[in-house]
Amino acid sequence: MSSSILIKNATVITVDDSIGIKTNYDILILDGVIKEMGTNLSPKDVVGEVIDAQNCLVSPGFVDTHHHLWQQLIRGVTTDWSLGNYVENIRNIYGSLFTPEDVYTANYFAGLDLINNGITTVIDHCHILNSSEHTDASIKGLKDAGVRGTWCYGFYENPERSDIPGSNHNVSTPAGFDHKARMEDAKRAREQHFPDNDPETQLLTFGAAPTEAERMTEGSLKEEIDFFRSIGARVITMHVAMGCYDLNHQVVQHLGDNKYLGKDLLFSHGASFTDSELKLIQKAGSGISVTPETELQMGMGHPIAFKAASVGCHVGLGIDITNNQNNDMLASMRLLMQAERGKRNLEVQGKSVPYNILPKSEEALYMATMGGAKSIGLDNLVGSITPGKRADLIITRCDGMNTVPIIKPIGTLMYNAHIGNIDTVIINGNIMKRDGKVLNVDWPKLRQDVRERSARMVEIATKASPLSQTFKL
Repeated sequence: MSSSILIKNATVITVDDSIGIKTNYDILILDGVIKEMGTNLSPKDVVGEVIDAQNCLVSPGFVDTHHHLWQQLIRGVTTDWSLGNYVENIRNIYGSLFTPEDVYTANYFAGLDLINNGITTVIDHCHILNSSEHTDASIKGLKDAGVRGTWCYGFYENPERSDIPGSNHNVSTPAGFDHKARMEDAKRAREQHFPDNDPETQLLTFGAAPTEAERMTEGSLKEEIDFFRSIGARVITMHVAMGCYDLNHQVVQHLGDNKYLGKDLLFSHGASFTDSELKLIQKAGSGISVTPETELQMGMGHPIAFKAASVGCHVGLGIDITNNQNNDMLASMRLLMQAERGKRNLEVQGKSVPYNILPKSEEALYMATMGGAKSIGLDNLVGSITPGKRADLIITRCDGMNTVPIIKPIGTLMYNAHIGNIDTVIINGNIMKRDGKVLNVDWPKLRQDVRERSARMVEIATKASPLSQTFKL
């Protein structure tokens, strides 16, 4: 029997230029696909449910193009840190304390929290794979959460930290789990967990993340890209061009000069991209993920988002690290917009009055939806509310003091609404959040588990000494 959902009487922000914004509009979802849109639709002969969305905004699910989900267990730890502090403490201490069970809980919890925030698609740059057991646990956690996305096998090796008092329980980077072993583990993960890696049929697909592009030789980076392509990684993502941390490496320029760029590559951050690199990315159809909160705080430079978009690059937004901020795409869009507006206003300060404020709000919303989908090669499935696409939707209720009245729908969504207004989240036609609550989770049990695991790791981490080594991303 077919399943259906009929959403009635909504204000629909489609992020589809051919449709635009519609009021008193209906959306018929059939077997996970947006079947029909219009006014006065009826469920016809299809058995399903009807959602009255009067005084609600319906928008595409947000697309998070860069996230390290395992850090959900230590949220709040890095809120006053630079990237240097982050590397010294997260990469060299906390990353070595996670057991496979910790990783499962983190990814499961993070996936649910993404759904809670209206994020329906995610790129998980997973660099907590300290053993094969960690690999399996991270994949299972994300699959169990039910979010759409691509899980990317991270080659970064967290250091073995048996020197930390109280850390004997951990199984971080055991002897022998070196680069060669990781290659074999990546092959195994691809074959065992993602035998069908087609996003048309699978909610979660397999991707990859090289060790660290900024700190590798050209040859090593190309070898890893070759390897990941050989095993069918759908997305290959990497940190690049991070402002003062970049040291003028120009990773993209080297890859472009060697004909290695392609639609499967996704570059995170990119504040110090040169004009030449942006042209190369645009020509190759590669994606860019901008993470406003971490880039502005941690010294990675001014977000490249609007400059990159102006030359035709596919640009999406990413949350990056939940140990620094919430999984809140609405907040990320607002921050990105006002940081860019502030920068442009300063450029004309004392010269003219900025009557035409740029950029416009719809540009940031596009990056959080359709732009993100294009940057990871899923724009044929998600990113806009278009008949024929998968039903990944957010219903935001606008009857509270902070959202009445709706005069400009995009403005209401981006500047007035918050997570508490997100009433319903649908992924692939399945209702994952209803009446403001994420479904199918024992939250009291999960909450207690998270608290206990987090407290244990924080206590152990306080006993650790920084590693004596040169700064390394």
